[in-house]
Amino acid sequence: MPSPRLAAFVFAISSALFAQGHVPALEPAGLSQILTSKKWTVIEFGGPTCVPCVKMQPVLAELQQAFGTRAQIRNFYVTEHPREAQAHKIMVMPTQVVFDPSGREVTRHIGYWPKDEFLAALAKAGLK
Repeated sequence: MPSPRLAAFVFAISSALFAQGHVPALEPAGLSQILTSKKWTVIEFGGPTCVPCVKMQPVLAELQQAFGTRAQIRNFYVTEHPREAQAHKIMVMPTQVVFDPSGREVTRHIGYWPKDEFLAALAKAGLK
């Protein structure tokens, strides 16, 4: 069990990073629906209190703003929906998975993904 001071520290960092920008989280039904939307989709499989996941939120928000309606970028909380995350073979948080418009996975990344590397991977996959 973490100490109260450690928990307060993690909460403070998470709250500060979260305030910098975030993308919406999906429920299981929304995850199934978004993957059949015929749009590029990026799902970050993570958790609301996972520090690297929270650190990714401003990057994801910037990408959503940059791509606008050409792509959908969302969170899916593994901690709240572990069975659905397991169906996507998620072993570590955060894991970002990129799906093409047909709903096929084209790439994935584990951990914090710097914006420039993320953009390069999306361009290589075909999302420009």
